[in-house]
Amino acid sequence: MTSIATYIRASTDTQETTHQRDAINDWLNEHDTDPDDVDRYADLGYSGSDPGRDQFSELIDAIDTGEYEYVVVWEISRLARLGSIYQRFFERCEDAGTTVAITDGWISEVRPDGTGKLIADISAAVAEEERRRTIKRVEAGVASAQEQGKWTGRVPTGFRHDDDGYLQVLLDPDREDGEVGYLEVRRALERVNDDESIRAVARDLPNLTRQGLSKIHKDSDRRQWYLGAEAADDRVDIALETVR
Repeated sequence: MTSIATYIRASTDTQETTHQRDAINDWLNEHDTDPDDVDRYADLGYSGSDPGRDQFSELIDAIDTGEYEYVVVWEISRLARLGSIYQRFFERCEDAGTTVAITDGWISEVRPDGTGKLIADISAAVAEEERRRTIKRVEAGVASAQEQGKWTGRVPTGFRHDDDGYLQVLLDPDREDGEVGYLEVRRALERVNDDESIRAVARDLPNLTRQGLSKIHKDSDRRQWYLGAEAADDRVDIALETVR
């Protein structure tokens, strides 16, 4: 039975994790360990503030049984973003005699006797403070853009935004880019209103899924963007001037 486990985490299931895996594999090679002979745990699409991560919970349960001598991670933030979760993890490792190896950090190991823990704590605190500041900057930028009437977030189906960030009705969709035009959505909703099934209508729109069309149809406010060319959101309403 292997005595080494590895853990990676990404906040979204599309976030690149190659750098984490490569750094961990380099550590394994440096310690004469075959990367195929370790237990690997990974949570993709989970925040570090989520204590209920499936793989993270399984890892802790395995640590509690004394199964691992080492747990290897890329950096401390992969384990947890909240201090309470972070501290509980290291307490479990200390009780089980498990060393946490960190491939990219201020300290390379946190041992069961507490060696390296103080520096790891400081590193985690600094990372968390940087994260809070980044979130505040992003929120401030989004708020400023919205005050200027710019669209933030995912562009709704049938629209695009210009280089300055303002929303525009999409009348000439690029098929190769998978775009769906505003008028296509309007016609699709009209057909649904005429009692055609959403599934049948969506089949005629290769770039719009049944789920996507259904979501628009069920949202009365958004449905009005297409059928009535009206919106309570001023950013959308201004864009709709071109089709009213």
